[in-house]
Amino acid sequence: MNAAPLQSTTHFWDKLPPWVSSNLRARKSWRMLLRCWFASWVSFVIMLPDASLRTLGNTAFFALLGSMLVPPNMPVQVFLFVLMTVVVGVCFGWGISAAAMRAALAVRNQLLVEQTLLREEQSASGLANPDVLFETGIFNGDFLDTRSSVMFGAFLAVASFIFALIRAYMPRLLIMSIFGTIAVDIFCSYGPLFPFGEYTLLNSMLTSLACYIGIAVIVIIVIFPETLNHALLTSVSGLLSQIETLVRLQDDVLSSPVGSLIEDGAVLQRVTSTREGIIATLRAFIPQLTFINLEFSWGKWNGDDLKALEEPLSVVVSRLSSLQCVTRLIGQSLHISDCRASTSDTTPTQSQHTETGDAPVLRELYARQAGEVPFEDVLSSLRDATRPVREACAHTVVACAAVIESINTRRYSRDSTVHMDTRLEALDVAQEELERSLKAFKNTDRFVILEPFGAILDLAGNPASDEGETKKRKGAAPLRALYIAYTFAVNVVVVSQGVNALAEVIGETARKRRRNRLWAPKGLRTIWNVLSQKDGSTEEAVGEDPVRPEEEGEEYKEEKDYRRDPDGRPPRNAIQHIFNVLHRAFLWAQTPEALFAFKYVFVTIALWVPSVCRTSTHFVYAEKSIWALIMAQTTLNIYAGDQIWNIMLRLAGTFVGLVFGLLSWYIGSGNGHGSPYGMAVIVGVFLIPVLFLRIFAPPQLLPGVMMIGATWALIVGYSWIDSHLLIFGNVGFGWPVAWRRWVLVVIGAVASFIMMILPPRSARKSVRLRCASTTASLAHIYSRLMTGWIHEAASGDGDKEGLGFAGDLDWARGVREQIIGVAQKIQALKMQTTLAKFEGNLRGAWPYKEYSRLVSLEAEMLANLAMVGGSLAQLDHQVRISLLRHTKVLNPNFISDVMSTFLLVSQSLRTGEPLHQTQHQDLVDRVFYHGDMSRPINDPGADGGATARSPHLEIVTSYEYMFYASGVAAVFLLLHNLTEARTITADLCGEVSLVSCAAVEYPSPDYLVYQNAAIYNFVAILFAAGVFVHARVAPAYARLGEIVSVLSVVLVALQLKWFKAQL
Repeated sequence: MNAAPLQSTTHFWDKLPPWVSSNLRARKSWRMLLRCWFASWVSFVIMLPDASLRTLGNTAFFALLGSMLVPPNMPVQVFLFVLMTVVVGVCFGWGISAAAMRAALAVRNQLLVEQTLLREEQSASGLANPDVLFETGIFNGDFLDTRSSVMFGAFLAVASFIFALIRAYMPRLLIMSIFGTIAVDIFCSYGPLFPFGEYTLLNSMLTSLACYIGIAVIVIIVIFPETLNHALLTSVSGLLSQIETLVRLQDDVLSSPVGSLIEDGAVLQRVTSTREGIIATLRAFIPQLTFINLEFSWGKWNGDDLKALEEPLSVVVSRLSSLQCVTRLIGQSLHISDCRASTSDTTPTQSQHTETGDAPVLRELYARQAGEVPFEDVLSSLRDATRPVREACAHTVVACAAVIESINTRRYSRDSTVHMDTRLEALDVAQEELERSLKAFKNTDRFVILEPFGAILDLAGNPASDEGETKKRKGAAPLRALYIAYTFAVNVVVVSQGVNALAEVIGETARKRRRNRLWAPKGLRTIWNVLSQKDGSTEEAVGEDPVRPEEEGEEYKEEKDYRRDPDGRPPRNAIQHIFNVLHRAFLWAQTPEALFAFKYVFVTIALWVPSVCRTSTHFVYAEKSIWALIMAQTTLNIYAGDQIWNIMLRLAGTFVGLVFGLLSWYIGSGNGHGSPYGMAVIVGVFLIPVLFLRIFAPPQLLPGVMMIGATWALIVGYSWIDSHLLIFGNVGFGWPVAWRRWVLVVIGAVASFIMMILPPRSARKSVRLRCASTTASLAHIYSRLMTGWIHEAASGDGDKEGLGFAGDLDWARGVREQIIGVAQKIQALKMQTTLAKFEGNLRGAWPYKEYSRLVSLEAEMLANLAMVGGSLAQLDHQVRISLLRHTKVLNPNFISDVMSTFLLVSQSLRTGEPLHQTQHQDLVDRVFYHGDMSRPINDPGADGGATARSPHLEIVTSYEYMFYASGVAAVFLLLHNLTEARTITADLCGEVSLVSCAAVEYPSPDYLVYQNAAIYNFVAILFAAGVFVHARVAPAYARLGEIVSVLSVVLVALQLKWFKAQL
């Protein structure tokens, strides 16, 4: 009975961006939105009563503004630390400003102050309210003093320099830097106007922020509180869900048409995006583990239990990295099979000898052979052979997620233990099924892959053929499709084994922690280390450069201890130490961080000067131009491409915020000054979309989204304050506030743009340097993997815990962490490559496609290296040693060629120098060059085990050979990608050609000498023979001949001075 096909319906939410639709469906997102909404709404409501408004002062909107910049959308402990950085930043800025006020009063001309005060008193005599005249005189700049203003400017410059360095070197303290800068800007802009010590200039701002902090702390504790323990377990559940999705996507990989598996194919794009999402989730998960033991939490697991998940999760994620590479390889293989219909060319076999080691693998991958089995004929067998392992792996991941979900959601349930036992039983069943499927694949199921090759491998036997022809046919067996199938199967196996190890850790911990209890914090020792780290996604989202490109990578850290100054020996006396420090300071002043700090100070002083000039003081205060200064500081970035992108986002966000703000004000207040009830209702409505964007927007849109909330808060806040509070410099409400805000934002953006180009720090150069650094990191990983492959001291049957061998767990852990780190770096590089396009084409079109392809190649090479590591992790020690001497990719000369190519590409990208044509070589050809692939390896004196001396076609069906072939295939793919990367680098940086000297024709100096001598002697002979009868030289000029003879020699010698051979 055939069921009617179900008609797929597309919901309206499915048409929205994924980050919108997924959060609209998630209950947790709505709970978080409600918590943030209530905190922001209360922060606005406290401004509505006149009594509280008078208490908060003319910057009462800072409570609402703070809720836009730092919403309570994070776990309690993390939010408290963020609030602590806000308080520390404001207090630090206030402290510097108070010191500036004290120093300014000390240098102020007291005689001038007394004269000005006397003049103001005389003008105010007889007035009903002399305080108004005195306040007007202050903000008109009547009490300005040059020495006092200079002192404030000096302190402002120092404070700005400090906060700029914090932004550059500790991007995690970005919020602290922003609030500290705002505090210093306000104090140092208005402080010079007062003739006496006014240390409470920030009272209104601090009171408003304190109100928001109190509201936010109460709200985050009372309304849907979430501990960091709960948040991290939720992240683990989400990560496991993504892993399950990627495992199940392998069904689509094996059943989709070729168009979905090659470039821009739907399935390949899904695999790539899912893999990137997994890496991003793990990247956000690991740093938060540092805070896990700093909170009180109620539940079964403590912080140490969560930290125990870091290593097995990292193992699974690192092994999943190679699935994208395998998907691409399958797509290319199917594409080759499709192209075969249009051409009948096949490459004949180069050898008829029995080969072993990696020679047959490389030969089959290098070129198609006659009689090759099409890969589409292998897909069904590969799908059937690996289906039990893939399904068991997915079920185990689901069971692990169910256990984590039970631990996380049943913290206060009475039946939590019973519920946990049920989930553990399901996990045990899934884990047993996974182990059984892995064992079955090793013993029987893997032979299903060999069925399409039965005639070639002679598994069924062929009695009619004679022994000689059979051996000849075996020696030339075309097994390209088999090796590719092995690569897929091996990756499924190693991922499944990693999932099995993760399930063991989760099951063991869950059985150990059966009851919920209260866990207390353990210590505060690691807070500073976390805050001072320069990696992360937040700083990259707002345009900061977390690490200098030339200082990235593990190889830099290892080489740093060995670096020497080629221009001088280490200093030995005090004078040398002093000048060495000065030299280092000079070099530091040329770094991007130092230049950013200098620009930051310059733009700050440039926009601050009008506030201390008598002719512009009143205008600056009345028009609130302090926001132009703040805008210029927050918009300034280290690299030009990032800044242009941020300016575009901030201007767009300001415009949207203006629209939201005007709608909110005029709908809630009409043409009047506004009703408290109407404004409370309309602000509550508009808070929903504003906060939704602020909380759930992707990081790359964060600058623009923050400007939406900030502009909306400023328009609504300023309009309410100016219409209900009598203050000096009232700009009005509604539209007057909006257009002034737009003009100030544009002024700040233009000022930061001018600083960006004086001198510019190109993001394009940063992309090039990061590509160079990433290539060097890949070279470092390659060298460590090759060292582990060759290392004969390792023992054991493989490291079940990580990438590498059981005898060197630290080595394996280091390689795994480096692979994950480089993967995160490549993801950030992709975003920066996209942003670099916004710098324009003033110097010429930027080769975006080439750089984008280069970054993609680096991602593919990393996946190749992860595949090598996964294969080595499972390769039997004895098999590895027995095949060691027959593995051409382990030839020291060949490894030297690969490392040289890596380093030459990295050096060329780092310095911009061209490569040389003589260095261009296909690395796959170098394998054939360093190893005679046509010579049979049957030397009885060669070292090797019984496996190495056995016929190749007996080895190829063994279980261990699958991992060996997968590792060699991964190296083969790495070589192709590295060769293409070298070609792209030559196209970007140039290539010096080498012209054969034999093809160059240039005049010879000897030829010139012989020519002149022949002419001279010919004429001399004619003279001596008397041919010229009427020609006669007087005896007085007899020596003229000698002069002519010498002169010819001199002339020839002079020609040699300008002669150059043209090579």
